[in-house]
Amino acid sequence: MKALTMKNILYNRLCILQLLCMVVILTFITGCKDDDDMRVPVINEVRNYAATPDDTLITSLNDGQWVVLHGKNLGAVTQVYFGSIPATFNRAFLTDEMLVVQVPTIPFLSVPKDKLHIITAVSNGGTSSYEINITGVPIVVRVRNTDGEIIDRVFPEQQINIIGLNLSNATSLQFQGIEADLSNAVYTDSSTVVQVPSDLSGGDASLVNIISYTTRIGTGNFSIRIVGPPIITNVSHEFPKEGEEVYLYGYNFVSVQSITFAGITISSFEESEGGDSVKFTAPKLTGGGPVTIATPGGMFTTAFKVNDIAFINAGGMGILGNLEWGDYFGWQWWGGTVDLQSSNPNTTDWPPYNADYGIGTGQYITYKSVALKAGEGTDANAIRLGEYTWVPSANLGDSGDKWAFKFEINVKKPWKGGTLCIRTDKGDYLALYEPWKISAKESADFTTEGWQTVTIPLSSFRLKHATQGDGRGNSITKISDLLNVTTGKSFLTLYLKNYGTSTTTTIEAAFDNFRVVKR
Repeated sequence: MKALTMKNILYNRLCILQLLCMVVILTFITGCKDDDDMRVPVINEVRNYAATPDDTLITSLNDGQWVVLHGKNLGAVTQVYFGSIPATFNRAFLTDEMLVVQVPTIPFLSVPKDKLHIITAVSNGGTSSYEINITGVPIVVRVRNTDGEIIDRVFPEQQINIIGLNLSNATSLQFQGIEADLSNAVYTDSSTVVQVPSDLSGGDASLVNIISYTTRIGTGNFSIRIVGPPIITNVSHEFPKEGEEVYLYGYNFVSVQSITFAGITISSFEESEGGDSVKFTAPKLTGGGPVTIATPGGMFTTAFKVNDIAFINAGGMGILGNLEWGDYFGWQWWGGTVDLQSSNPNTTDWPPYNADYGIGTGQYITYKSVALKAGEGTDANAIRLGEYTWVPSANLGDSGDKWAFKFEINVKKPWKGGTLCIRTDKGDYLALYEPWKISAKESADFTTEGWQTVTIPLSSFRLKHATQGDGRGNSITKISDLLNVTTGKSFLTLYLKNYGTSTTTTIEAAFDNFRVVKR
């Protein structure tokens, strides 16, 4: 009995010894792991995330770029910051010597300058930093004159100082689309001294009062009054009859020297006090052509022609329907209460003569709708236009603000409520025309004094918004979003819908000359 007890004692002591050994081993392993986690990371260099030989060493990076951090103890990193902004990374793509990470979007204006160009690596063992130039799309925040004063307008040949971020080494600097000479520009990352071009004639109407600053990363736009040559943004009526009043709208209509309209010199005109419009009486027009206007500041010529439907298609731009017998009639012969009518009193056949919308203006369509209750209106009652070319194939990638959908409209009976929806057969983009809407909370009866031209930039075609509804979401990114990419063609449908909460008035309007042209 005693011998058995001694055996048990020896066995118990052996078990205790084994347990102690295991504790020592586990402690050693855990201590090693803790030591690994407590190592301070070190960044020695940054390289492109690309296969050899493109994995080159870089000294400047931009937000959104993928990079590889090289160093040591990177396997213990728990967080990486670029300019104090945290980046996300996949731990499957890191080793002790390398860490693959995408630079986050940097809110440059809100990041302290002393932290902007710093990469910070963090682990349980500590923090280390690496300094590198972090850049992004250029940001212009203000413009100064040579005396250092902030200014709200610039003039031709003026020396200016552009203040912002990410301004180094511009590849292009434009004023209303006119290139500035960068050969003598002086740069820092936050400042550029440059001279406004001496001749701003021929600016882009879609970039009026815009400085466009471009680097290898991208383009940033800044709005400022650019005083110089005139710019025509739109014309009240592009197909006027002799004797009708026409307005040109735009900027810098000061001391106007001359105007031509479809090749005809306008001998008498009147400038508005603010220099944003000029009115004149339309002469007898014999053909089509652009509109030109000249002031002491320079000359501007419209990219589009007035009174010239034939040119639009011949020039590679889209005539969607002029409603005259011929190749570009356009209407698809359906549309509920849509009627084709003629303004020719000598009409003896179809379509019927109607003098309500003028005499001698050709054929046009009238769209009639009963009062629409909230939510009513579909494309079963619509104007549908045929499939035609909109823009040259080389321009399918253009942004929507470079081109516009235009038509003439004549509204004699008060129109209030009810949205004219404009869509193509491709995608869910809609452009909304609401001429009765003064603001989000205010509206008024809409009528016109005869025919007038409606200009809708193609950038107005938008997706559905999650809360605001049809046509109020993201804009198209390029014209091909609306068209068949191969043919550059599409059908077009216009219909009324009531997005409001109250019943609309009855609606009747006349339409003519649907087209897509350069702005």
